Amino acid sequence: MDALDLPALLVTGREHLFYLAGFTGSTGVLVVTASRRIFITDFRYVLQVGRESPDWELVKVEQTLRASVRDTLAGLGLPIIGFEPEQLTVAQYRQYGGDDLSLPYALAPAPNLVEELRLTKEAGEVEAIRAAARLTDDAYVHLLARVAPGVTEYELALEAEWFMRQHGAETAFDIIVAAGEHGAQPHAQPGSRPLAVGDLVVVDMGARLDHYCADLTRTFAVADAGEVAREIYHICLRAQLAGLHGIRAGMSGRDADAIVREAIEREGYGEYFGHGAGHGVGVEVHEAPRLSRSSEDMLPARSVVTVEPGIYLPEVGGVRIEDLCLVTEQGVEILSDAPKPADLPIYG
Repeated sequence: MDALDLPALLVTGREHLFYLAGFTGSTGVLVVTASRRIFITDFRYVLQVGRESPDWELVKVEQTLRASVRDTLAGLGLPIIGFEPEQLTVAQYRQYGGDDLSLPYALAPAPNLVEELRLTKEAGEVEAIRAAARLTDDAYVHLLARVAPGVTEYELALEAEWFMRQHGAETAFDIIVAAGEHGAQPHAQPGSRPLAVGDLVVVDMGARLDHYCADLTRTFAVADAGEVAREIYHICLRAQLAGLHGIRAGMSGRDADAIVREAIEREGYGEYFGHGAGHGVGVEVHEAPRLSRSSEDMLPARSVVTVEPGIYLPEVGGVRIEDLCLVTEQGVEILSDAPKPADLPIYG
């Protein structure tokens, strides 16, 4: 903030309230200056803020959050208040005085300061993500024991979610179990479709444990597999291993994506890999840095990213293989440990 000559920052993103203040509730606004850190919330969360964010100056909402934020900002005596442009809605901007020229302050968009802090994980954050990854691995192995022809996508997704919840976690996102032609949709949602012999099945899931996320994708076949399925699995795995061996700190997201993408394009399947090669993971399951063809993000040491190439054939199904990785100067440390055999695995 000093480097940007920014005297104050209004923080509204829910994940940022946790990251900066340790607050796990759903309603609150932070104001950060050189000498003060202010937490604005209503009656419902006063005790929670006192417990989770004791070092923050509490402003209790008396009438409306809108009025309390305006009064607090006006009381700072500062002409410019930065805000997070990717977090504040247009409605909130107006509520907090962005269009009101009579106020003694102006709201100005600020760079993504909190996101930049979140890029580099502290030791405790890495351990939290590592624990979430271990639980996700275990949930996947638990799911595999239930694979059989006739079991539905939804039943398998429920098995994985129930396992996570039994072990003190929740899902970081809606679990994907996509069988057969359904698997050609990268973000397919599980339905009532029963697994059939020869189906490729894409399973994408992650636990959220102690507020930190994991992300894992594996692909297998049910009871049997055709040659095309085996071929695209081998190509996808080689592409993923190329990324795991080639990605390191200081690389751009574009260059990291290129390592993975070129391995698939060489085999003639480039048009069937339409998403990015990965993304950051932390308090959100999708955060910076992005690994994609257009990404200008840099991968700093101690960032955590996924490496997840995919090949999606409409008449056959999909293959995606994804690991969670800690980026280092020497390369990556793989945090995922779920089964990932060299040949297309067959279960059921």
